[in-house]
Amino acid sequence: MQSTNPGVAYRLFNFKSEQYQEVLFTTKVDGQYVPGTTNEEVIEMMIDRFYELNKKSFSSENQVVILLLKIIRQQLSKRLSRKIENVKNYEQSTGQRNPEG
Repeated sequence: MQSTNPGVAYRLFNFKSEQYQEVLFTTKVDGQYVPGTTNEEVIEMMIDRFYELNKKSFSSENQVVILLLKIIRQQLSKRLSRKIENVKNYEQSTGQRNPEG
C-alpha cells in the first residue's frame, strides 16, 4: 500500500505484481464533494470479502475479523448520524445551510 495523497488516494498493489489499483476517497473542496468512495463502502467490501473467505475455508480468525469490522461499521454509522444531526441543529439555529455540512 502506498499513499499518494494521505487520507484521500491510495495505491493497493496486486499480489506478487508491480501493478496496482487506486482507491480514491471522497473529499470536500470549496464546499463541494469530489467523487470517491467512503470508509463505509470499504468496510462493507471487507466484510463481504471475509464472509466469502469463510465459505471457502472457515477460520476463527476470519470470524473475529468479521465481528471487528461490524463494530467498525456500527461506529462509522454512529459518527455519520451525529454529523447529520449537527448539520440539522446548525441549520435550525441559524436559519441557514451549514457550509461544512
